[in-house]
Amino acid sequence: MGESRLKWHDAILVPKYNLQPPCILGKDVANADTLLALLTFNIKYDTGIFSWEGHRVQLAGCYLGLAFTGARPAEFVDREKMSDDGECQEIFQTVMKNISGYEGEAPDKHSRLLEDMISQEYEDRGRPKALCYEDILLMIVCHPETGEDILVMYIRLMHHKGMDNKPKPTVFHFTLTRRLIFCFISVIVSLAVHDRAFAASNLTSVREVFQARNQKPVKCTPLRWKEEWLKRPIFRQRDEDDPDERRYQPLPYHKLHYDMERQSLDAGEENKIEPKVWRRGAANAANGNASDAIRDQMMRHDPKWATFNSAYINEKVKFHLQNAFLEEPTEDSLLAMLSHIGLMRDPRASKDMVPDEVWEMMPPDPKIEALKKERARLKGGRYRIKGSEHEGQIRELTKLIATKEQQWKKAVKQDYRKQYFYNRPTWDMEAGGEEQEEYVEPVIDLQIPERAQLAEILCNQPDNLSPAELLELRIQAAELMVILCGKREPARPGRIRQRARAQTQADVPVKEESPGPDPFPLLMDRKQCPRCIGDETLSQEERTFKYCRPAVMFDHFDRKHAQQLGSARQMSCNHPKCKEEALEFKHLNHFKNHVESVHGVKLRA
Repeated sequence: MGESRLKWHDAILVPKYNLQPPCILGKDVANADTLLALLTFNIKYDTGIFSWEGHRVQLAGCYLGLAFTGARPAEFVDREKMSDDGECQEIFQTVMKNISGYEGEAPDKHSRLLEDMISQEYEDRGRPKALCYEDILLMIVCHPETGEDILVMYIRLMHHKGMDNKPKPTVFHFTLTRRLIFCFISVIVSLAVHDRAFAASNLTSVREVFQARNQKPVKCTPLRWKEEWLKRPIFRQRDEDDPDERRYQPLPYHKLHYDMERQSLDAGEENKIEPKVWRRGAANAANGNASDAIRDQMMRHDPKWATFNSAYINEKVKFHLQNAFLEEPTEDSLLAMLSHIGLMRDPRASKDMVPDEVWEMMPPDPKIEALKKERARLKGGRYRIKGSEHEGQIRELTKLIATKEQQWKKAVKQDYRKQYFYNRPTWDMEAGGEEQEEYVEPVIDLQIPERAQLAEILCNQPDNLSPAELLELRIQAAELMVILCGKREPARPGRIRQRARAQTQADVPVKEESPGPDPFPLLMDRKQCPRCIGDETLSQEERTFKYCRPAVMFDHFDRKHAQQLGSARQMSCNHPKCKEEALEFKHLNHFKNHVESVHGVKLRA
């Protein structure tokens, strides 16, 4: 019965409703070149704004971990369905409270049994289904050949598909790489140092971790974690220094998937890169280089089902059968390049590459226009709809229109990219010998100096470095990652215009003897944020930013800072002039009174 329904779907429904036939797009497979392109774009060229720059380091760690283990993303980040507030514990407590009895009555035998069954998973696990510190083991071991002490890492992955029925925990080994941009250990060490997660009190910097040595007579020294950090995820959606109690929540899968898709398209890939391409790439890399038993163990496959050959093997044959048949030398390197994703990558392409003139020429969608006319009819020319007869219908139409517009814009962007990649080779061929606009590599304009330095080290690493020079460069890169984890680059309106004005002003000659004005005066402008001005993770331009009017600054303060200050145990003024005095305030209104009386900025009551 199931086979007949499948045939009916493929033969009748697909052509009738213009559905996408199964397996028409093929299965992309990633390789080292794909990983290098994505890592380079992430650290050097990406203009996206994250809530904290540590997320950029986390993305590099996720890319490396997925590529080097072939694991599913749910083994590194969280893919569980959470409640709206994200608190699983509250759900369990609510359920257990409801089944414990009525009006304080003692629960009977069956109620206690049901309560134990419901709370069993939460109490036994006590941690999210993501990569936590207790799954990672850093060790200093004596190399059996050279006799030198080196840093190695074990990662134990256990949250695989089907773990509830048949768990198959797998341990992967990692060593230091020659190419620093591929060093997974450096990323993990940087995140751990930023979190202050090492149990040893002297391991507070990257240099101390990489220069640690064994104490004779032992040949292996594990680097232990603090007890409170064992069950905390290493890839999180918030910074550890965030006062919000949700700062230890794991990075959600949808965030990783969205950032990977956006960065891959902005990097010029023809098709978006999804987490599954790393799994296919790792499986095909192990195939042939390792035994089938090792390959199936790495992929958590049952050998009797031949899952790799049916679902993961690269559909592009990695063998030069033509030359083998002709008994000629095979082009192995060329075949390896042709059999992986990234061959059609065009750095000129991006995710949102539709020109403004194309948007202006696009006719409006008739379905959206019909919905807007219906909404206008229900509004009857009135601007305010609260309390009106059709308020509910108008609000539903507004949501539906916004959804339809987003879908329409997304479809236009996808169709434009598809037409670009299809027609661009033809345009290049038709141009022939005519003079074309030479491709110029995009100018690197990074606002955070540490990110620019890190990009220079990782992307322009010199060859033929000695072991001592490579170690020093590795330490510098990891230290910059730690600093980058404490930075953030918030989106600011008109930041491009401000940069242009700042550059123009910088070109004006200034006498050397004329001292510059104090960038952080005690008396502030009433359109400046009293919290951002003391945030050392921001650039000077962002700390001294002035909003267009005070009301906009009030909205920013209430949205970004008021809640954190209200829940903080200790409240102080971080203005550069007030830090030395170490002023403390009892409540939020006390802080607002200080800002108004000392800094001249009146906030909302």
